[in-house]
Formats: sequence, structure tokens, C-alpha cells
Amino acid sequence: MSNWLEDHPVYTIIGHTVLVATVTWVVSSYMIDESKVNLYRAKAENADSKSSQYLAKISVLELELGKLKAENDRYLSWLTEDPKSMPAMDRKIKGLEKDLNKFKAAAASASASEVLEGAMAKVSSYEYSMPFSKGESFIDPKTKAVIGISDIGSDYTARGTLSLPGKEAVKLRGVQPGETWDFEKAGVSYRMTLDKVNWLNNTIKASVVEIPKDDN
Repeated sequence: MSNWLEDHPVYTIIGHTVLVATVTWVVSSYMIDESKVNLYRAKAENADSKSSQYLAKISVLELELGKLKAENDRYLSWLTEDPKSMPAMDRKIKGLEKDLNKFKAAAASASASEVLEGAMAKVSSYEYSMPFSKGESFIDPKTKAVIGISDIGSDYTARGTLSLPGKEAVKLRGVQPGETWDFEKAGVSYRMTLDKVNWLNNTIKASVVEIPKDDN
């Protein structure tokens, strides 16, 4: 055998090389396959680990989201109950706007009533009255009728002077509250009335009113 190897050195070298290469390939293939298996196993385990981590994070996030929603509902409830909160202010503003519209409508109605009353006042009879004291005179600004009281008795009667348009002045003695004097001015009939005589505080009240034509 040794002689054959010595006689055929080329074949010996080739065979040895082939054998070494084969063994090397087999060992390398095994090692490579084992390495791939380990790599894939590591990747799979890593993927499982990441998946577990993501699932854990999702669970935590869902829990936090639930807490935030609960807190948000609670805060919204507090804000609604708090008069100074925005929701409460919004309701208050809407309420005030509603009241404002009601007041505007009422004001418009009142304005119309005032206009009507003013128009009625223009066609109504003239009337003027004023209180005054003993020693003073009552002068009607429209007709210039005058009544002056110089003294008041304890029996609540008065003394003074009466001056009516178109008539001579007359002396008054012992006149009582409710005494009246009719006169005319510019074709319109009027009535002077002694409304009140107060001996305690020495005050008098008189008035002049227009007499409607139907009452003449």
C-alpha cells in the first residue's frame, strides 16, 4: 500500500485534497445550517418578544385612554356645574340673549304705547294744577287765570283774590275746597277749582281744566 502511494503521488495528493474538501464542506454546511437555524430561532424569539411588548403597550394605552375619557367626562361635568365655566357661561349667554329679545319686544311695545298715549294726550283736555302756600299765588300758564290766598282759617276756609280772563278781579272770603269758577279764553271753556286748603301747614292747591264742549 505504501508502495502504491509512493508510486502514485499525484493520485494521493488529489485524493487527500478531495477528502479534506469534502470533510470541510460537510462540516461547513453543518455549521452554516446550524447558524441559520439559530439565527432564525433568535429572530422568531425576538419577534415574539416584540409582539408581546406591543401587546403590553396596547393594553397600557387602552387603560390610559379609558382613564383619560373618564377624567374628561368628570371635568366636563364639573365645568357644567361651575357657573364660571365655559359651558355654564354659554348657557348663561343664551339665557341672557333670550331675555334680551323679550325686553326688546317689551320695549318696542312700550314705545308704541307711549306714542299712542302721546297722541291721545294731544287730543285730550287741558289740565294744570299746582300746590302753593299762603301768601302766594297760583297762575295757570295757559290761560293766565290767577288765584292768590292771603289767609287760611282754622275752619279750612281761605281768603284772597281771584282774577280770571275776561272778568274783573274779585275778593274771596270763606271759600272752601271744591269751590269752582268757570271762564273762557280764546273760545275754549275752562274751570278753576280750589282743590285743597290746609290750615295746619298753610298750603293750598288749585287747578285749571279744559271743559269739553259736550259739558258746556
